Amino acid sequence: MQEYLATTQILNAVLHKGRSLDASFSKTNSPLTKQICYGVIRHYYELEFYLAQLLNKPLAKKHQDLHILLLAGLYSISHLRRPSHTSVNAVVETTMLMKKHWAKGLLNGVLRNYIRNQAKLTAQSQQDEAISSNHPPWLLHQIKQHFPQYIEQILSANNHQAPMTLRVNLSRISRDDYQMLLKEQNINSSSGTITNSALYLETPIQVDELPGFKDGLVSVQDEASQIAATLLNISPGNRILDACAAPGGKTCHILEQAQNITLTAIDIDNRRLQKIHENLNRLKYQCIVSNDGLESHTSNDGYDRILLDAPCSATGIIRRHPDIKLLRRESDIKNLAITQLTLLQSAWKLLNNDGELIYSTCSILPAENENVIAAFIANNDSAVVLSIDAQWGYKTNSGVQILPSRESTDGFFYARLKKQAV
Repeated sequence: MQEYLATTQILNAVLHKGRSLDASFSKTNSPLTKQICYGVIRHYYELEFYLAQLLNKPLAKKHQDLHILLLAGLYSISHLRRPSHTSVNAVVETTMLMKKHWAKGLLNGVLRNYIRNQAKLTAQSQQDEAISSNHPPWLLHQIKQHFPQYIEQILSANNHQAPMTLRVNLSRISRDDYQMLLKEQNINSSSGTITNSALYLETPIQVDELPGFKDGLVSVQDEASQIAATLLNISPGNRILDACAAPGGKTCHILEQAQNITLTAIDIDNRRLQKIHENLNRLKYQCIVSNDGLESHTSNDGYDRILLDAPCSATGIIRRHPDIKLLRRESDIKNLAITQLTLLQSAWKLLNNDGELIYSTCSILPAENENVIAAFIANNDSAVVLSIDAQWGYKTNSGVQILPSRESTDGFFYARLKKQAV
């Protein structure tokens, strides 16, 4: 019962207060609570449809906690591998903890009605593509418009849990040798196909169970995200800027693969900046870390390489953060594109002639990716698009787009620019 009470409180923070799902969890939340929370968010549109059919009239706003509890119950019945009556009983008894004894009969009736009519309701939900795909209509439209041949792949990936992907610190151990360490611990893994540092775990585990994690042999990072550092074309002596660097995964990856460089990592969010320090300390690396934004950052000597992992809609990582489907609005995209272009222009001023800049996002929307690069190039004679020699993703006019897939990478976009003297 405590799990369902916690679930109701967490989902209330997401659905009615706009908090991210990850930020709403506490260290005391059980695995079951987290499973139900993620499940309700992933299947939100479908569950809301079911509930609308099952309730004679919507619950009053003051009882939105009961509405959320019913969503948790519907998810539990349809997706948890246990007897349906167990979920029903847990939900009904949670009303006691809420001190809403009067609601026991209501919730019991709604959930048992769902059990009786589950097949019928499921068939009805399939008649609306937004409901059956569990995507907001605006995002579904964008996916269909830009990626008609990849619709099933993207929707399926977004609605399933992402694999746990590791980045092996190749400066300290080879991928094959680390894979042997995993095997000795009965942890099965497979090698990534894009980077030589990526490993996919067959089953997710706690990070402290990873051999050598505390000693910096390995980090958790999606393979698509691992591409960023490999595209920087680093040479000894380069001055490098990792802009918008928190939480520091790419920062550390740069340090793992390059020596004799000067790396500066900046981020405007001081709270998230602490994550960079934590990652650097664990991996035993050092670099310049500054609580700074691109528009205010200065450098007397400029930079030879810049990584701009721009803030974005995060529509490429919905499988990891399903609340994006609920928290993001179509109107956000235009504003994000303006911010991305502004950051790109600020970063360009810091880049030395003959320097290179990698622009990346974890978005799949062209408005934030190739369109931003096109707008930038059109107004900057010093900017040249460099080709990316890639066997992954598909090439656009200005870069390479990777789409999310169930067993492989998140969705990412990369563009590579060079600054020429004019």
